[in-house]
Amino acid sequence: MPVLALQAGDESSEDEDEEARLQKERQQKQDAYRQKTIDMELAKLTGIKGVPVPNRPAPPQSPGRTKKAIPNDFLVAKPKSALERTLNSTLGRALTIFVTVVNFIVLLWMTTIWNSPQMWLSGQALPVATLTFLVGTHFYTAVPVLAGYSGLMVPETGVDWKIYFVLYRMCYFTSVPSIVLMYFGPGERLAFGESEGGLEDISLTELTLGSYKYFRAYDGFVALNLTKGITETLEKTVHNRNVPRLSRYRDAEIVNNREPFSNEEEPTVPPGFMETYRIAPVFLQWAPCTTRYRISAGCLNQNQVAGWAVATSRALCTNLRMVSCRVQDPLLEPVYRCSTNATKGREFKGTINGLCGRSIPAPNPQVIDELSALLLLDGWPESRLPNASHGWYDVWPEPCVSNAEACNSHWNLLENLGLAFSCITVALAVLPLLIDCSTDSRIRGAMAFQEECKTRSKKGATIMF
Repeated sequence: MPVLALQAGDESSEDEDEEARLQKERQQKQDAYRQKTIDMELAKLTGIKGVPVPNRPAPPQSPGRTKKAIPNDFLVAKPKSALERTLNSTLGRALTIFVTVVNFIVLLWMTTIWNSPQMWLSGQALPVATLTFLVGTHFYTAVPVLAGYSGLMVPETGVDWKIYFVLYRMCYFTSVPSIVLMYFGPGERLAFGESEGGLEDISLTELTLGSYKYFRAYDGFVALNLTKGITETLEKTVHNRNVPRLSRYRDAEIVNNREPFSNEEEPTVPPGFMETYRIAPVFLQWAPCTTRYRISAGCLNQNQVAGWAVATSRALCTNLRMVSCRVQDPLLEPVYRCSTNATKGREFKGTINGLCGRSIPAPNPQVIDELSALLLLDGWPESRLPNASHGWYDVWPEPCVSNAEACNSHWNLLENLGLAFSCITVALAVLPLLIDCSTDSRIRGAMAFQEECKTRSKKGATIMF
């Protein structure tokens, strides 16, 4: 028995020694690993090594397909300034909607009036058109930005937005057809101008000069056989073999006689061509001598020249005074008795009167001077030469001159549709304001009630000693 007890004690001591040895080894390994980690970190921090750049180009990599977005719960709104807090209130939204409605009404008004004859006569058409463009740009760019500061647009976080403000955003969509309809409705009606006289009850001598008003006279005959052409060039040139002249306007050498064996040659276009004018005399009555290719002084004394018919290019390139434009060939297309028995002057051979057209301002004085020089070479007396006080007419056939009632009904229809869309636009802009005023009033009432309840609860919880 003593021997067995001694053997058991030896075995337990050996186990304890073995466990202590293993624990010591584990501690040494941990210390060595910790020291190695520290040495590696120190080597990284103290080591100065450049980033290795390979000599070959980097392989192509496609960008990520998904865009990582920050969750809305982690977004914190930027603190607002005092101006932003003022705008994002009932008063600020009311002022923003007021600016929107006023800007929209001004844009409609300017879109309608800028192309009227009164604007062109006063020289304000182009400035007003530019101002209209700026007002429209302000309405569709600056006003939405102001609405965003006022809380009328959806914020970046997508929360704290009143759902009925979507009506305000819809007013921008309905404003587009409103502006288009008002331009092609009352805008076109104002641009077309007013009528001077009734249906073939006025004479050319009674017309208002340079008024842009259209007329349907009972007299008037355009002598197309006496048409003259004047070409405007970019630089001054010497022209006219008989009497040399130096100017930017020269004879276009228009061919009027296109009958067989007339030996008339078509002229070439001069360098720097910009514009071509076709001008023909307008007599009060048709006469046989006014239909010839050359007119005598006696015929001019017997037949009064009531004015001059003018035709110019209607292309945008030439209207912008550009060079290298495609050569335009403006034509005089007079129409007689356009409202009762329309007859084209180029196709009818015989006695005819009753000119339809529009009274326009006189052309450039240099054009009149060149025309006078050409007529003097043809033997016209000086008393019959054109001047700015004569009547100048645009005889281009316009459907609305002959059928003004149909055009007026069409314009009125577009105007009614435009006004309907305009009313819808204003209603969509104002209605959210009325709802917002009611909602904000209830919110303020609820907040006041809550504060009152807190005050009462504090008074009730007070203990008096």
